[in-house]
Amino acid sequence: MLVGGAGLALPLLAACAGGTATTSKPADASKPADASKPADASKPAAAPAQSTGKTGDIKLTAWFTDRRSINDMTEKEAVPEFQAKNPGISVEVQFVPEAQIQQKLLAAKAASNAPDLTAIDETFLDTLWKNQALKPIPPSAMDVRAVMGAKVADLYKLPPGQAQGEYFGLPNGNFGGVLYYNETLLKEVGYTPEQIPTKWDDFIKWAKDLTVWKGNNLERTGFTFFGNEEGLGNEYRIQLGGWADGNNFLSKSQVSLARDAQLNATQWILDLYDVHKLDIRDGVSYQEKFGSGRAVTAFAWTWNNGFFETQYKMQNYGIRTLPLVDPTKKDWPIGAAGPDVGFCVTTQSTNQAQVDAAWAFWKYLVGPEYLKRYGILRGVQPSVKSMWSTPEFSEDKGGPKWAALATKMKPGNNLDIGFYPVEVGSIFARAWPQIRDEKTDPKQVWGTIEKEVNDYLKQNPQWSILSAEDYKAHPEWLKPEG
Repeated sequence: MLVGGAGLALPLLAACAGGTATTSKPADASKPADASKPADASKPAAAPAQSTGKTGDIKLTAWFTDRRSINDMTEKEAVPEFQAKNPGISVEVQFVPEAQIQQKLLAAKAASNAPDLTAIDETFLDTLWKNQALKPIPPSAMDVRAVMGAKVADLYKLPPGQAQGEYFGLPNGNFGGVLYYNETLLKEVGYTPEQIPTKWDDFIKWAKDLTVWKGNNLERTGFTFFGNEEGLGNEYRIQLGGWADGNNFLSKSQVSLARDAQLNATQWILDLYDVHKLDIRDGVSYQEKFGSGRAVTAFAWTWNNGFFETQYKMQNYGIRTLPLVDPTKKDWPIGAAGPDVGFCVTTQSTNQAQVDAAWAFWKYLVGPEYLKRYGILRGVQPSVKSMWSTPEFSEDKGGPKWAALATKMKPGNNLDIGFYPVEVGSIFARAWPQIRDEKTDPKQVWGTIEKEVNDYLKQNPQWSILSAEDYKAHPEWLKPEG
């Protein structure tokens, strides 16, 4: 097993973070202190093991993102389980820092030694597809519309919009922004999770009462969000504007940022700092404040489930759906969601037995046996529809660390804008440091960001954005079968 990423701070990827990369997170949320140095992304990895062509002697190599909790599960539980059910196949898993995977995979493909399978971030899918680094999923492997629903089936077929298109990567599941709470601190201040206010106006007053300042030092905050302003602002804007005005993407080729919905959400975030004084611009991320016991609640995307448990060794936390602007709007989205892509077959083998073995392992990884463990560790609601009613992923039995996400991930409860490439994410990432730290006029900043994003989209058409125009054309995506 190759382990990379020790001590390496990597930028947050767009959908995984659910917001701007104003701060960085470790590549591995709980790496051992003596982990090896990161692999050199400029050099292809060692050639994957190949089959001799003999039955019972097929060796697969798979590249996984370097996340310890998932890595441990994969190495200790999943691979032995798969190999026991497929005695003719063995699997070697190599763990690679996520930000290096795209570059390493393209280099390995050019050197004709790509791994048999690769786990990729959704922001890499377009580039890897265009560079023919991914193998199309054979129809015999999955009926996508039946297994994952209409939205996944419509979005991920490439080239987009073409009946003869093929699937190359599918989402493992979906993240959501939620309210994390520290159960110990909550109990100390005399509340239960059920008593957390469910309307933003009431919640802000409540959180303010729990916030403790000593001079200019924030000793304890009732609500932390520093470093995740864009994600929180997206949630608030969606609640303000609903399915149409809440979506900043008017179409796949046009984003609208210098408008009331975005500016109102931006001012609301600034007021959390300057009027309500719930957090401080001190460079200390929401993760550090919450994980170190300085915050009663925090806004975060649910990939933090594994992060808090492994990086901070926390067991005393839970999640709830975010407070709402207007709880009486029952047909309104309650916030944002985003996909987690995904496992792809990347083998370059010409041996059919090797190729068949790679697809057998892929089917295992995207199936319930693996996803029931992966989903919880990764903090995603599995894309496989048959899993939505299982106890681990249901509203009534999911428990304090899961049920709230199951509620948010119900079709019709969340606005999922799909995903965009890392280049667009980098443009968005420039906004909040200017607004928050440099105190530049938000309308000016968002106007500049809007122009840069639209210029990029004009030159680089995207298929993966789910715009207001797309939802208007596909109302079935808001139904339970969507």
